[in-house]
Amino acid sequence: MEKEVKKHGKKGKKLVIIFIILGLILLLGGGVLNYFSSPKYVTQKAIKNLEERVSGLLDEKTETGLEENFKTTGQLDINIKSDYFQGLASLDQSYAMISNFFNNLSNTQNNFTIVQDKENKRRMISYDAKLGEETLINMKSLIEDATEYYYIEGVTSSYVNDGNNNYFESLNSTTTTNENIKYIIEKVSQSLQQHIDDSYLSTSYNSTYKIVTLTLTEDNLVTLINNVLEDLKQDSKAQQIMTGYNENFSSIKVSKEDIEGIGTVKLNFYLEKILPNVVKYSLELQESTYTYSIENNQKVVEIKNNDTTTRFNIMNNNEKTEITITDDTNTSLGNISISKTNTNYNILFHVADEESSMDIGYNSQLTNLEKGTSYDQNTTFTINLTSQGTTLIDGTITYNATTTNDTTIEEDTSNSVLASSLTEEQEVLISQKLTMMFTRLMS
Repeated sequence: MEKEVKKHGKKGKKLVIIFIILGLILLLGGGVLNYFSSPKYVTQKAIKNLEERVSGLLDEKTETGLEENFKTTGQLDINIKSDYFQGLASLDQSYAMISNFFNNLSNTQNNFTIVQDKENKRRMISYDAKLGEETLINMKSLIEDATEYYYIEGVTSSYVNDGNNNYFESLNSTTTTNENIKYIIEKVSQSLQQHIDDSYLSTSYNSTYKIVTLTLTEDNLVTLINNVLEDLKQDSKAQQIMTGYNENFSSIKVSKEDIEGIGTVKLNFYLEKILPNVVKYSLELQESTYTYSIENNQKVVEIKNNDTTTRFNIMNNNEKTEITITDDTNTSLGNISISKTNTNYNILFHVADEESSMDIGYNSQLTNLEKGTSYDQNTTFTINLTSQGTTLIDGTITYNATTTNDTTIEEDTSNSVLASSLTEEQEVLISQKLTMMFTRLMS
């Protein structure tokens, strides 16, 4: 009997120990689960996921070996017509300018050349547009020895020295533009994760989800943006990259006036109640709400604007993405088809209702690719807008170019003149050049 009591006593002690261990596991597990579903963690994780997705999109670009050192020469061909404005012009001369613009634009010749030599920190862009035999504009932009020059035919006979340019500040022999962009994205992501204050976050529940909400007033936005800018300035590489795009980056600061009118912004993360998986996101602005969710392996983007709702149902199938567009009554509004390979990208967009339709097409393909040596690129953009049986706009814009590894730039800046030495007449002429071009196209 005594032995049985001892036996049961030992068993009881074991059970107590087991229950204690299980309790500790549950408490610890609950704590871990609570941490991984805490507002701070959820928000930081969402920002990190966004960073990874954007960086992933940059990685999808076809590598040609000519991203940094290249010469691209090509032409832009435009063929656009409008039965609508042509008909109006025949009845009312006030519409003649618009009709003439489309007709003349379709008769222009547009040629361009872009050369970049990263090692020697030189870049040249030239653009020449003609209408028949008449020159509309002929201009060049040149960066050399960290100095920017420009030339506009008919203004000066030589280049104009426009002062310092930091474009190559962010590029060296060990970095590429893509790598720099990804670095900035990573640093912005890290800064946002660090500076999201707990006071910006709240948690609520509905019958289906646990909802973590990030609320940013205009004051919060100013604080957050300036914190991010300051972090970029404190990082020597980020500072160098950003200065390459804006020489005044070190002095940039956002004020309340810069974002006045944006109002309060809310970003909601919807989590499954048991497991801390974010399955839905929504962005609330003053008059619109944008929602992204995954439903039955289908991605859905929903846009609510005042009383209207538009849904984009996205289905991915290997190299092709099909998007159907519906309203809040599930009535079809149109569709989008996106397909891509390493050398081809194609988009077809169709939207229609009882009275009008819009069809847009985009196709870009690389051919004759010899990595690091040369390739050809052909890009076509088509558009067709109709309303009540009348063609509003119908046209095609085609871009054809050849890129090679020739980085020779034969431009002479020895006779350049300082921008500060231009006469008042020359300064006025520069500002009028683009205006004069559009005036000629409308005549």
